[in-house]
Amino acid sequence: MSTPLPTPPEELLDAALRHELRWEAPPELTNRLLQLVPGATVPSTPDAPLPRWRLYLALGLIVITSLFSIVGPAYFYQVLWLQLGIDMILTQLEAWPDRFLQMLYTMVPFAREVISIAALIRDQLHWILLAVILWILLDAAQSEHQLAHNQ
Repeated sequence: MSTPLPTPPEELLDAALRHELRWEAPPELTNRLLQLVPGATVPSTPDAPLPRWRLYLALGLIVITSLFSIVGPAYFYQVLWLQLGIDMILTQLEAWPDRFLQMLYTMVPFAREVISIAALIRDQLHWILLAVILWILLDAAQSEHQLAHNQ
């Protein structure tokens, strides 16, 4: 049977300071001190909260502004994208790896086997990476469980 650890002194000091620093002056003391200062005004009670329609108006304006700040630049970039012909450049870049592999296969006949072996190794490395990540997660969970059990 383990005994619970005592609260660290830093936490006790922090709690004591938070309790002591939370101090509100009594209203009669505040009024007497304000009377000592010439020209001081007595603070009024806080105003009532804003009506709900103002809150909804502000939220609506924020949503509309956010939508315009996303849609506006997106439209601008789309128009710019089509005028510069970037979509044709991207289709050419997408076809480049296929052309490169076909050229490599014709120049080096055994390249197809080397690439297939590399793909098999890559697949096995993905499984090993997944196993390592799961191992780390399970080890961390087990150490947290043991730590909680020991306390």
